[in-house]
Amino acid sequence: MRGDDDESKQPQDTVEEEEEEEPDEIQWNLGFVEEPEKPHLLLRHRFPSKVGGRPAWLDPVRLPSKDMLTCKASGKPLDFLLQVYAPVDANPEDGFHRALFLFISPEGSRLNEPGAVRLFRCQLPRHNAFYASEPPRDKDKFPNPLSSSDADASRERDPWRAVDAERPASATSSGGAASTSSPASGKRKGKGKGGAAHAGAANGTAAEGAAAGAAAEPLPREGVRGPGGLYPELELIVEPEEDYVDEWEEEEEGEDSGKEAGKSEKKAAGKAGGAKAELDAGAAPAAAKPGAGAEAAAEAEAAAGTGTAAAEASGARGGVEAEVRRALEEYRRRVATEGELNDDELPPDVMEALEANAAPEQRCFVDFQARVSWAPEQVIRYCFQDGAQPLWPAPHCRPKPGDIPACSRCGAARKPEFQVLPQLLHYLRLDEEDPASPDWSTLMAYTCSASCSLPPAEVEASQCAYTEEVVWVQPPATE
Repeated sequence: MRGDDDESKQPQDTVEEEEEEEPDEIQWNLGFVEEPEKPHLLLRHRFPSKVGGRPAWLDPVRLPSKDMLTCKASGKPLDFLLQVYAPVDANPEDGFHRALFLFISPEGSRLNEPGAVRLFRCQLPRHNAFYASEPPRDKDKFPNPLSSSDADASRERDPWRAVDAERPASATSSGGAASTSSPASGKRKGKGKGGAAHAGAANGTAAEGAAAGAAAEPLPREGVRGPGGLYPELELIVEPEEDYVDEWEEEEEGEDSGKEAGKSEKKAAGKAGGAKAELDAGAAPAAAKPGAGAEAAAEAEAAAGTGTAAAEASGARGGVEAEVRRALEEYRRRVATEGELNDDELPPDVMEALEANAAPEQRCFVDFQARVSWAPEQVIRYCFQDGAQPLWPAPHCRPKPGDIPACSRCGAARKPEFQVLPQLLHYLRLDEEDPASPDWSTLMAYTCSASCSLPPAEVEASQCAYTEEVVWVQPPATE
């Protein structure tokens, strides 16, 4: 599914026959969600990456239009899902600050329809009208207040009215919605009084305008579906995948060392016990082993029905099954004498036979699970390097060459930047019985490789500093 202004060319049964190999030097970053310890750290002047709540707009005034924030499939206002703060080297001056905002349809069963998932990119130079050129200080708990005209312009376009919710409680009327239905404001009660007072004094007339707007109608509420509702607000913590790979490999090495020691002890005990029994019975150990081994092999082969004549007489499927059974018998014999084996020690013919008989969906999902198992709680995968390849959970509905359009503004190719994994659904506190709840295999975001800037004249004319990018939706596999 394409989430841009162009006509969608979503193939519903696309399977890539040959996946492009990802270069070894590609380094992915992983996103994990956590409850925010300090909600004010998720306000726009902190340039957050987060899930749910209200958008922390990078440009808080020249916002996406009502049409841009509408689901093309249902005609309903979109729900805000997440945002990622991601400056890149492609445009370091105009894109000193850069953020991506992802929205989804309130009708979750329609996410694979054109325009039901939409992505917007915004970027600002270091010196701009909204933020200082240096990082915010610890005491800067709230963004600089907007002028009355800018606040009104923001409020007019923003269905979440973030400009009202981002003010401290003291800057709103006692009955104002910002002090009662804003999750961030609620968590701040009784905390940071000095910061709130300082911000209230600095606000002046702008604070009064914000208070009046906030009191006009209730702010969106967390946990409410549809218009006026929000997904739970969670902080996105980003860490390199290689850290988890190294940790996983160290744990595996430790387990393997323990297994090898256990196997050696078992072998030694087995040999000592066997020799003692043979000597006690007056038998010759060297003469007894070959005969016992041959008889055991013959019995196992007969029990499994894997004799050469039987295999040749059976059909192709029966031959494969026979090979699997024979190899499994070998595996069981090794386990009996050596203990459990790790993946590297499994008989190659077992692995080859099982892989050859696995369906494409199974092989794809196993590869996905194997990669994700390094850090099972990841919800986002991010990489803007050339050559990075999405991690597809399923082989169906993948983009073919030409399905992802070039940037409509500068003509540069779009490339994968981040993907949302199905693990995120767990943290959204969804009602599993609600048919409108969203579901996906993955949401893959493609952005302009040049991270081009909007022409100032266009921004001025449209009063919009956000440009739309592309999201490819891989829906859940049909059962």
